[in-house]
Amino acid sequence: MLIRADRFERHYAWRVTAEPKARVGRGPRVKGTRLRGAILRRAADLASLDGLNQVSLGQLAAAMQMSKSGLYAYFTSKEDLQLATIEAAWQVFEELVLQPGDAALDALLERWISYYEHEVFPGGCLLVTASTEFANRDGPVHEALAAANERQLEALQEAIVEAGDGRPSSDIEARQLAFELHAILTAGNERFRFTRDPAAFAQTRTAISRLLRLLG
Repeated sequence: MLIRADRFERHYAWRVTAEPKARVGRGPRVKGTRLRGAILRRAADLASLDGLNQVSLGQLAAAMQMSKSGLYAYFTSKEDLQLATIEAAWQVFEELVLQPGDAALDALLERWISYYEHEVFPGGCLLVTASTEFANRDGPVHEALAAANERQLEALQEAIVEAGDGRPSSDIEARQLAFELHAILTAGNERFRFTRDPAAFAQTRTAISRLLRLLG
């Protein structure tokens, strides 16, 4: 049985940003870190709506009301910007889904659903949309997204192993269950993105609960 979603509402009461925590002080390094964080937050928002490959340095400069040359102080190329945007999106996912105190499998799954449900990025989870966009491409961006996907599966597998209580006893079985749970989670998110019907997340919770019950 999954934990009720309202337990996690407090995690999404504020607008999540990808801005890194700045060091104490007001020097140029702190200001630069804050501006870089704001740039990446905007890049992630735009990429979630238009596609990661559609976000150019010129478009981002215009959105940030900066000069294009000013952006080159933070990113050396479009690919550099894409990689930094993926990492920023991962940090948001990690903070909201993986890091909160309750490491129980049920709690992790509920945080994961809530992350999709609350549309942290305006166009939906950037990691999901960009993975689809770059699935058939080669190169560092594809590799970074594949690594993020693998880290998600590993997090699920670790939670499954920790859960114990009759669930898969071998690494192979835990890996399979992690794959199935991940498939349900992303399918629920995709269904919601297409239909805009919140019932997609109720169906996601039901599907996960049914799968876990089958495993005893």
